[in-house]
Amino acid sequence: MIEQPDQGTVKPVSLDTAYVVISCAALLYAVSWVMGCSTTPAAKSGGGKKIRHSAELVHLSEEDKVGSAISGRKLTVEKMAQRAATSLQYSNQEYGVAFDAPKGYVLREGELSEMDRGLGYLGPIPMHFAVPGGIRLATVEPPQGLHLGTNFVNEFFTVSANYGSTEAVCSDFNISAESRGAPVTRAVDGIGFHGFAEHSAASMHQYNGIYLHAYANDTCYEIGYGVATAGAGSPSASGNLKNINEEYLLHKLEKLLENVRITQPDFERITTTTD
Repeated sequence: MIEQPDQGTVKPVSLDTAYVVISCAALLYAVSWVMGCSTTPAAKSGGGKKIRHSAELVHLSEEDKVGSAISGRKLTVEKMAQRAATSLQYSNQEYGVAFDAPKGYVLREGELSEMDRGLGYLGPIPMHFAVPGGIRLATVEPPQGLHLGTNFVNEFFTVSANYGSTEAVCSDFNISAESRGAPVTRAVDGIGFHGFAEHSAASMHQYNGIYLHAYANDTCYEIGYGVATAGAGSPSASGNLKNINEEYLLHKLEKLLENVRITQPDFERITTTTD
């Protein structure tokens, strides 16, 4: 057998070498595929973080809303407490009298000073007990300048008491015949009050009011309310001032009767006697 020259010799290829090459290629492909898969979840994971972050933002937003609601309720409670603290609430345990007056008005306890506006030229706010011994407990009046530009002088709501009076004497009033108007009956805290409308006019001032009496707790209770204005008797007496609606103001004052409470005094009065 004649051997061919070396350059013409075809060397057999080892299958093992081909297998190694194919295996490496397959391995590289597999690695690249795995890496590609691993990066895809990472992107999804990143997206998941964004979603969770959005959820956290939404959650925080809801908490802020709840916090705002709580703050709003707290503010409302504080405002209500402030209103209660600044409202005009009168209470007298000795006579068992209490009432609420409108905010913005002036509550004067005890006797009124000589500087009080009263009824203008018609004099001070009266008490109308038929016998001496009456004590003014409290009076409500508006602040200065409430009805600027009108013929308004003053309005009032006053409560007085006369301990030791009798029921028969309590039914009487020291209102003069010319000032006494129609009889009036009102229920105050379940107690029947009886009295009269009252009116007077002088020195270009006029006054209209109502005075009521009731007997309870060995005491004659008196409630009076009224409105005083200027310019009576002459359309031009008040100049360019607008006439106030007296009936409307009297109606508002009468609504205060709904807030009056009369109860048994918290302690008994001790009357000293001499031998």
